[in-house]
Amino acid sequence: MMGGMQIGRVPLVGRQADLDALRDEVDAVGAEGRAIVVSGDAGMGKTRLLRDFTESLDDAVVVRGACVDSGSGPAPLTAITDLLRDLVDGLGVDAVRDAAGPGADALGVLVPALAGDPGDADRLADVVVELFSQLARTHRLVVIIEDLHWADSTTAEIAARLVRRTAVLPLFVLLSYRTDDVGRAHPLRPVLGELDRARLLTHRPLARLSPAEVGALATAVHGDVLAAGVLHDIAARSDGIPFYVEELASFSGERLPVSLRDVLLLRYERLDDEARRFTRVLATGGVEVEHVVLRAAFDGDDVVLEAAVREAVDAQVVVIRGEAYAFRHALMQEAVYAELLPTERTRLHTAYAVALEQSPPTARVLADIAHHWRAAHVPDRALAAAVSAQRAASVASAWSTAAEAGERALELWDAVADPEAVCGMPRHEVLRRTSGALVSANRNDRALAFAREAIALWPEVDVVGRAEMFGDLATIQFQAGVSDGVDSIEQALAILGDDPRHDVQRAGMLLSSARVHMLNGRQSRGDDIAAQARDTAAAAASGGDPVAAEIVAQALLISATCRASVGDVGGVALFEEARACSGGFVRAMMRYYINYSNTLMQVGRYDDAVAVAKEGMGYGRSHVADLGPLVMIEANVIEAHIYAGRLREAEELGGLLPLVEPGLYSAFLRERLVCLAIWRGRIDGAEAALEAARFELDRFGAYEYQTRFGMAYDRGELALARGDAHEALSHAQLAWETPAGGVLALPLTAIAARAVAMLREHGEDADVEPYRAVLAGFDAWPVTPLWAAVFAAELGEGPWTAAIDAIGPAYIRAYARVRHGEALLADGDRTGAREALAAAASYAEGLGADGLAARANALMTDAGLTGDASRSLLTAREEQVLELVAEGLSNGQIAQRLYISVKTVSVHVSAILRKLEAPSRTAAAAIYRRSAA
Repeated sequence: MMGGMQIGRVPLVGRQADLDALRDEVDAVGAEGRAIVVSGDAGMGKTRLLRDFTESLDDAVVVRGACVDSGSGPAPLTAITDLLRDLVDGLGVDAVRDAAGPGADALGVLVPALAGDPGDADRLADVVVELFSQLARTHRLVVIIEDLHWADSTTAEIAARLVRRTAVLPLFVLLSYRTDDVGRAHPLRPVLGELDRARLLTHRPLARLSPAEVGALATAVHGDVLAAGVLHDIAARSDGIPFYVEELASFSGERLPVSLRDVLLLRYERLDDEARRFTRVLATGGVEVEHVVLRAAFDGDDVVLEAAVREAVDAQVVVIRGEAYAFRHALMQEAVYAELLPTERTRLHTAYAVALEQSPPTARVLADIAHHWRAAHVPDRALAAAVSAQRAASVASAWSTAAEAGERALELWDAVADPEAVCGMPRHEVLRRTSGALVSANRNDRALAFAREAIALWPEVDVVGRAEMFGDLATIQFQAGVSDGVDSIEQALAILGDDPRHDVQRAGMLLSSARVHMLNGRQSRGDDIAAQARDTAAAAASGGDPVAAEIVAQALLISATCRASVGDVGGVALFEEARACSGGFVRAMMRYYINYSNTLMQVGRYDDAVAVAKEGMGYGRSHVADLGPLVMIEANVIEAHIYAGRLREAEELGGLLPLVEPGLYSAFLRERLVCLAIWRGRIDGAEAALEAARFELDRFGAYEYQTRFGMAYDRGELALARGDAHEALSHAQLAWETPAGGVLALPLTAIAARAVAMLREHGEDADVEPYRAVLAGFDAWPVTPLWAAVFAAELGEGPWTAAIDAIGPAYIRAYARVRHGEALLADGDRTGAREALAAAASYAEGLGADGLAARANALMTDAGLTGDASRSLLTAREEQVLELVAEGLSNGQIAQRLYISVKTVSVHVSAILRKLEAPSRTAAAAIYRRSAA
């Protein structure tokens, strides 16, 4: 019989240190948050630990969700649905909708109560991330996502973005996953790897229980004292895994089970016949199955089913989650499924396939149908369902699901007598579609393998199709960083020949070629080929061919970008004409937003660049653009914020970095985040981020000149920070050694000038004339005066004041302010230096350039220039807090007065004391009263 205590009600054994660590982490949340990942093999007690942790949080808003395996793969967004329901239960519908803002209706896809009007499901991930970010600013928020090994791609993206937000928000994120389910090829591995490289995750792996802990847990579960021999056997057979200990200790027969599989089946074997049959039906459907689907697969009336469910629940084999049934532990599902007879397995999978065919044919449902028909050994129906799933997923832009369905179809291909008849297409076409889905999901290496196989199979008589496949291959090669794709494009053009019937296809290949040359820095060549593409497509475009019309639009965009990149201001104006031609074409419009916002940054119009890029983000999501362009436009939003001097906002937006395989777009964004870390003053973090991403940046920088020049600038700045002028100069030489850089070479001239100045301080010299020539070559470009002023000032040839108000990146102007104060101090003008450095520190802090603010403050401190004037270094919020400190209010009272958390007040007070060099609150209050008098 069972002992007096129930499973799950026993004391937490062997996990007190883990529980205490989690409590310490959540208590440490201040201006910045914390992100923890709890990991361990199946049965290690992750869920129990997280439950006890959440029960100890009586002053926080706690939301908790779990990912679920549907049998054919992750059930989409189950964890996110749970989180939103918890929010509604805790805060109410109105509060959640208010926090979600304009995107609230998108949440109605998961929780209907949150939808006022039909929402835009494509924006779901962004709305969820912004919702939790907003709530973290006003509540003590704890977000828990369990079983990430079963996460779909959207859930994994949301989890990763929330973890990144902990760097800038008082948010606590707690994740868990099963280590034994996450192999080398598991999609969660790059997610965790990326967050580890960003130093955002604290790992808490769970250890197996010691023999003494096994004994304590077994005794607590059983409820009575167990014999020493029994405890010894339990310790030996459980291998210290808590779940096995609980199962073994709850068994009071004359013998203990021999195998772990027997342990898992203990509760199952105690069920009556109908309850066991119910659990076998459930196990066939997966860990969790909706009632309506299981009811259709269960052969019996409702009374029999209800009785079977009740017994399985009472025996703690099954739990009820909303409208679904689930096993108490996934290990039980695996063990029960293994109990099925071959004929029973075939019959039940068939029943599930038939039942699901009555459901709305979503991509996930169709994928599940394919899974069940495959398991039922009906390969033709499985193949048909997989192809349908791929088609439905592609329409919905669910690229991971589309790729997965395509791979399943290809696996089934040889098992079907006439697969082309079943699919309605040849194998090479399925390969092409699967490759395309993988590209859209930014899984370029895998896409490359499928594209190459498609080309090998493509019939030579299909001239157009074969040429277009070579064009696809070129794009993948470029985005995968294996080549610039030019050879593949040339092969495509050779296949098409001069046949005028293929003019539109030829124009498309020329467009691809022009784009490759543009991205690789061969701007003149790119402009020339773009003109050829326009000329080739012109006749068909004027005749109303939409494909040709889009080619003309994209070719104009390439010409505009190429011309602007080499300093031709006429290229900027050409974007207006290109946009007029791009309307109605999603890819063309996305490239307009990407290229135009980038060009606006190059001419110093940063606020306009932010506006255009944000408009592009909205357009891309509403028109379901591919992942790659969305990543790129988001990168442009971040970059424009950096240049505009909104570094903190840029850092928060950095959480948009997708956790996907390395690609052309992600490499560009990673480089920008390294630059951001430099100007935030986090040199060690920038060094670590650059080193962690070095392989990716080098790989893709070889074919994308913006990444290449960005890396040269970052490495130059980091070398200067280390005092290594020779290395800095070696990176800056790219400015004149590689003409491809165009206007991107301008920042490298500043690196060179600073490096040369450092060398001269040590009696060395270097040739600066090549850098003067670079500046002279772009003398009419809007931001050149800034870089020319910095260049001259670094070399002692001009004043720093010339750079302070020039058009260009705000952080460079902040740097110029600090150097101006430094120069005044060197000249003996202490009053001027004090005013200039105080203003520089305040300006830098306003930007979020903490390193420059600290540098200015250090200069004043070292020179003895600090005092009451240091109040000018305080932010507006810190001034508010200081005023209330002077009134004698406590941190708690200040928090109530300003509607912020006590921890945030504590952070502000610490900053005030540091900046005022005040030893106590009383001293800070005295400084305030003295300066206010």
